[in-house]
Amino acid sequence: MSDRIVASWLGHIPYLDGWRLQEAVATRVREGGPDRLLLLEHDPVYTIGKRGSEANLIAPPDVLRSNGASVYRVDRGGDITYHGPGQLVGYPVVALADKTDLVAYVRGLEAALIDALAGYGIAARRVTGKTGVWVDLSDGRPAKIAAIGVRVSRGVTTHGFALNVSTDLDAFARMIPCGFAHEVASLARLGVSASLQDVGIQVATALAARLSRSLEWAELAPARDDEVPADAPVREAEDLIAEAVAI
Repeated sequence: MSDRIVASWLGHIPYLDGWRLQEAVATRVREGGPDRLLLLEHDPVYTIGKRGSEANLIAPPDVLRSNGASVYRVDRGGDITYHGPGQLVGYPVVALADKTDLVAYVRGLEAALIDALAGYGIAARRVTGKTGVWVDLSDGRPAKIAAIGVRVSRGVTTHGFALNVSTDLDAFARMIPCGFAHEVASLARLGVSASLQDVGIQVATALAARLSRSLEWAELAPARDDEVPADAPVREAEDLIAEAVAI
């Protein structure tokens, strides 16, 4: 297990490119490279986890496509979630100790996001039985501000978290997020103006502390095809609404 985590700000990249990059970085970590944190934003996309149901995507394909969205089934835990512009997506690719409790790792991600939000004066919290990070809206209603879904394969994590900064929250009305109806928040909805990159720096700092790693920043080499395992689900990923829209 590394004693450091190396963060990279990648900017705006397509979802499948980000997924392939995670697989490549996971290969590097397994081969002895440092733990990495990929910070970025995606084009509009709905992803359905291993326990998720397409029934929780409630808008028809033509509406999704008219809003620029794609839909993929992915290999992380959890149900359905949305990624899009204005949302900070973080993929920690870290080697876990043999006896590491996966639930404890997820709680660590939640704690790091709560710590980072506190730096913006936002009182965030966990909700028992519901993975992610929650806040209260101005009228007192609870709302989810960050979603978490992870995968561990051969001791290395992929996928991670999505924190709404200035996200178009209307996109969440086209699905039942995480499989149950709830309000959704963002920093912007709470009256906080911040850039994705600045929030990313705060989250990276908090996450390194929660994982007991020193934090470094560095550029990230592009994924090579030989770094993506032959059986990686990303190789077979297809947009689930492509055929329906084409008909």
